[in-house]
Amino acid sequence: MRLSPARFDRMLRDLGQRVSWRRAAPCPCRDPNTGQGRYGCLRCRGLGTIWGDPIPAWTGLSGMKLAREYAAFGRWESGDVVLTIPGASPLFAAGEHDRILMMDSSEPFQLVLTHDGTDAPACVRDGLVVQIDRCFWLGAGDAIVEGDAPVAAPDGTLSWAAGANAPEPGQQFSIVGRRRPEYFLLIELPQDRAHHGGLPLPRRVAARRFQLFGNIGPRT
Repeated sequence: MRLSPARFDRMLRDLGQRVSWRRAAPCPCRDPNTGQGRYGCLRCRGLGTIWGDPIPAWTGLSGMKLAREYAAFGRWESGDVVLTIPGASPLFAAGEHDRILMMDSSEPFQLVLTHDGTDAPACVRDGLVVQIDRCFWLGAGDAIVEGDAPVAAPDGTLSWAAGANAPEPGQQFSIVGRRRPEYFLLIELPQDRAHHGGLPLPRRVAARRFQLFGNIGPRT
């Protein structure tokens, strides 16, 4: 019996999720001896890795049984996912440390910022924010002051419409809303599965929450 990759790809596209894929590349600021990114680098923000423009793609998500099997290898962290990438998806060419933004999912987030005109935290950059539901700060006597929700630009900068109730410059404020989950591909990436005469069979790869990217250590 011969598997039909095209039919399997169509099934994964119907059952899977749309994603936004950004290919990773080493930042030229890296230390040649340690591979560590330069602290204060404006391009990579010290991560040692930069990412290209987003590419629309799609992928399947594997079930919990497969996740438990992967956990047996000892590299599992809470929040990790296993992706089944069809050969017809642009994501099939993904490599180590590439970023994957889930376009059909969202999760709650909350954050405390200081209104200084450059409010662009990492968790609201790169199209992550779906919506901001609440914005508030402390007023006289530490009373809660409810403000108008800001709008997040693609670069993550938060702004308020003219006449909106916004925090004063230098004021700390809290925001609550929903954002898209983002992951990066882990080091252990399998090669293309060369069964059935080298047909582009789906690849299984592990992905980790992007917030943990800086915890994997420098790579050369």
